[in-house]
Amino acid sequence: MAEAIVSTILKQLNAITSDKASEAWTLVRGVEEDVKRLERNFEALQYEVEDAEEKQYLDKSLKHWLDRFKEVSYDMEDVLDEWKIAIQEMQSADYGDETSTTSILTRMVRLLFVSCFSFVSQVVKRHEIGTRIKYLNEKLDQIVKDKDKFGLIKREMIKQPKPSESTSFVDVSKLYGRLGVKEDIIEKLLFGTSEEEGSCIPTISIVGMGGLGKTALAQLIYNDHRIQAYFDKIIWVSVSDPFDQIQIAKAILEALDPGSTISLQNNIPLQALLSSIRGNIKEKKFFLVLDDVWVDHGQDWEQLRPTFQFHMLGSRILITTRKESVAKHMESSHVFHLDLLSEEICWIILRQKAFSGRKSISCENLEDIGRKIAKKCKGLPLAAKTLGGLLQDKLRREEWQNVLNSEIWKSGFAKEDIFTPLLLSYYDLPSAVKRCFLYCAILPKGDRIDKDKLVQSWMGQGYLNFDDNLGTELEGEDCFKCLASCSFFQDFEKDNKGDIISCKMHDLVHDFVQFLTKDGFITEEKVGNLILDLSSKKARHLRLEFRGRGDTLSINGADKFRSCVAVSDGFNRITNADLQNFLSQSKHLRLLEFQRFEFFDVDVKEFPRYIGKLIHLRYLGFESCNGIKNLIEAVCELHNLQSLNLRLCYQLQKLPVGIGKLINLRYLSTEGCKNLAYYPKGISNLTALLRLDKIRMRADGIDSDEFSIGNLENLDLLTGNLRVELTGNGIDWNEAKRAKLHNKIHLKRMYICIDSPDIKKEEVVQALNPPSNLHVTPFDYNTWTQVQFIPLVQILQMARNGRRRFRLSSGEKKLYTIKEEREYKNAIKEKTRVALSVQKAALQFIDSGVSGNWENDTDREH
Repeated sequence: MAEAIVSTILKQLNAITSDKASEAWTLVRGVEEDVKRLERNFEALQYEVEDAEEKQYLDKSLKHWLDRFKEVSYDMEDVLDEWKIAIQEMQSADYGDETSTTSILTRMVRLLFVSCFSFVSQVVKRHEIGTRIKYLNEKLDQIVKDKDKFGLIKREMIKQPKPSESTSFVDVSKLYGRLGVKEDIIEKLLFGTSEEEGSCIPTISIVGMGGLGKTALAQLIYNDHRIQAYFDKIIWVSVSDPFDQIQIAKAILEALDPGSTISLQNNIPLQALLSSIRGNIKEKKFFLVLDDVWVDHGQDWEQLRPTFQFHMLGSRILITTRKESVAKHMESSHVFHLDLLSEEICWIILRQKAFSGRKSISCENLEDIGRKIAKKCKGLPLAAKTLGGLLQDKLRREEWQNVLNSEIWKSGFAKEDIFTPLLLSYYDLPSAVKRCFLYCAILPKGDRIDKDKLVQSWMGQGYLNFDDNLGTELEGEDCFKCLASCSFFQDFEKDNKGDIISCKMHDLVHDFVQFLTKDGFITEEKVGNLILDLSSKKARHLRLEFRGRGDTLSINGADKFRSCVAVSDGFNRITNADLQNFLSQSKHLRLLEFQRFEFFDVDVKEFPRYIGKLIHLRYLGFESCNGIKNLIEAVCELHNLQSLNLRLCYQLQKLPVGIGKLINLRYLSTEGCKNLAYYPKGISNLTALLRLDKIRMRADGIDSDEFSIGNLENLDLLTGNLRVELTGNGIDWNEAKRAKLHNKIHLKRMYICIDSPDIKKEEVVQALNPPSNLHVTPFDYNTWTQVQFIPLVQILQMARNGRRRFRLSSGEKKLYTIKEEREYKNAIKEKTRVALSVQKAALQFIDSGVSGNWENDTDREH
């Protein structure tokens, strides 16, 4: 990762200083030589830090040296970012928002004031930037001097990500070496003895260390045709850590009774969920899989256990866990311990992955070395799969020999060599991809990962360096596919075109990435109030998970954080004062995200104004947050903002008037903001916008402040689907023509809900005159008014039922034939077509859901 930081810094330095007469040099007047020395220092280290990264686990003093270098590099990135922002401010200082009617005298006075203010500001910034460059240079001088004692080797070959068209995802779903234990478990599930049936439901546990394939074995059992035929209901719940009783109960209830709306409610008591489960299992023979159970103290399970006392005879529970104590506390009637695989089986798994698509002659030439590498997998199928991915693009014997003879095998670090195969694959990644992979440490273990959101996070951190309109997203796509091909991602969920939309990360891989980033990332889980002092930490990224009711947020020592992701279970509130205190410290944040929080105070109407001073911020999210009614104008000062996620902020009423200042914004999500009625005209200035999931606009162009259909004119980079709520006193054909839909070559669909009796459905498409590649689907006013009072929760449940029946997820496969699936999809579409026209969020859910395109967090809808 360090070499990626160096590369980024040098690229930024070159971009800023390439024009000797530019504004950049006026901001560092007096320290020009320090800037040049800084560049020389980083160039001197560029090709040696990669060698240091690979040797750091063999030499503690080298690791300490590398940590020092990373700290200076992070600080230097911050300085360069502030330098770049200062240049942008200088370049825009002469441009105001005056109209042609503004008087000459007014403009002259304003220009004089701006010039004086700009001069004072430049002097202050020049001093700050120059002082910090000199300070960091002194540190870097010593680091460069100290590197000579380690004998580092220059590595001038810079690996690039494999292009997306050559990346293949090899099917390794066949489970080798587990057929016998699979049959034994199925026999216990189907033909248990009468002695096992009692007041407690028979429970079977699969126990084994991480990477042995416990989940894969459970999936194979879950999808076996005999299991599907024998049980009335089969239920899969991914438990992980912590053992969340309410979420587990909701997942069980949704599988038992897909039509129930109880599981969709917030803050529902556990007892109500358990009572509903009990009523649903009385006359059903069910099979429940609890995957990846960690908690080994019985009281958490004890509250759930009595619910299953009323089961129908023949019902069973299957558990997968790393801990023998979990099987004991859950009173398992049978425990199956997974053994390590044989060297032969490891070789078969490695060979299948590594030799995919190759000629048999080349495979035979590499088999002897491959078998020796398979020995080093220590019987772990995940290790064999990972090493197979590492060897997939290595064609010569010398390359395979280098893997076999790597010094990493001799390090003997961490968890008895479990991580060693993963480390080899990690070191083989291109430097830019390494950085993207390490950022996954901030993700929660066991959850689905939304690919687009992950790429936006990488963009926000500056890991993707393309400067053109779509190149950054394509680079992010290549990084994702590179990680997927190396088996760092798994359990892919795809849309109807075969494109990946989400995935999972194996628990062992998640442990591995957290091991690599233990000094840089902090994850804190708190129950109730949060009081945290991080002043002694060196971390740059923070994840906070709140559980239980709490009204206090107090964090100290957050001045160097680049990311903060705060997730609540829905019970936590944040006051403006607490948030103001946190934001005033966190001046280097590039990503700030809150999920499922309630923001409250005396007469809360706005979000804290200090947020406008977070000049480095690229990603801002308030997903499923309540209490935010108006997004204040201070947000419009975030000129570097690329992503604004306001999804499911139900109380949000208006966007800021000055939103047009966010000229770098690429993603704006307001899906599910049912009370959001005001979209300002300034959105038309967001010419970098790639994704706009929903917008309300006027068709008559009368209101000069609201967004009009003609304001789509310059938004030519929009991609995917766009949901439009169309209002006004009829349609202005000239205004519709000004939208210039023929220039929207990346836009695929427009769904238009007509919210006015004066706008005729047939006129909309005629006036817009879309090109043949853009599908425009209007829904008329009468359809709207007929169903406007249908509860949203009912529509969401219909969509969810379709998703749950056909979506691939952990432990699930498609349960019906292609014909049945198609018929069910068509039925869902037909029955909910009318409702979709008025339910803003549900429209996207059902259209995407029946084709498999669902985001990872729909399971947690309010």
